[in-house]
This record gives sequence, C-alpha cells and structure tokens, in this order.
Amino acid sequence: MIKADFPDRYYASVPADDPRFGELREVLAAVKQTGRHSPAARMLGEWALLGFLLTTGRISISGGAGATTTLPGELPDPRELLAAKRQLEAAAAGLGDFDA
Repeated sequence: MIKADFPDRYYASVPADDPRFGELREVLAAVKQTGRHSPAARMLGEWALLGFLLTTGRISISGGAGATTTLPGELPDPRELLAAKRQLEAAAAGLGDFDA
C-alpha cells in the first residue's frame, strides 16, 4: 500500500455566498478565539470526520427524529453559543434606543 505524506492540518473554505453555510459560519464565529486554543478548527475537523463516516456508511444515524447528538465535554454547545450571540446582538442593537 502506498502511503502519502499528508499535512497535520487542512484548511477548509466556507463559501460566503452559499446560504447553506450561514448557520455554520455563525457558530464558528461565536466560538472563534484568537490563538491556538480556539475550538473552531477542532470542531470543523470533528464535523468533517462525522460527515465522512456518515457518507461512507461506517456509522449510521439510528433512532429517527428523536435521536439527539452529544458533544464532547470540553467543547461548547454550538446551539447555546449561537443563542447567546443572538441575545448579545439584540441587546447591543437596543443600546441607543432611549430618550434623554
């Protein structure tokens, strides 16, 4: 078997004009931190791995619509981060709306 040299890190392009990536971009922006410890790259890697495993049939989704996904303990829940980001945006939008 031929083994290729693959880099330790791959870079993904998330197209800005594709509406399917809108929520993904919001979640990644909410978790993005400066420096090496940002969970965004790890989250993308895990999601890519899950997509690969699902499309190749190595894992399947069972339980139908009632199935829930769980995240590893050290990663923040993207749904909570997105909700918090939207709350902050709404609060910031209303900051100047008062009469003196």
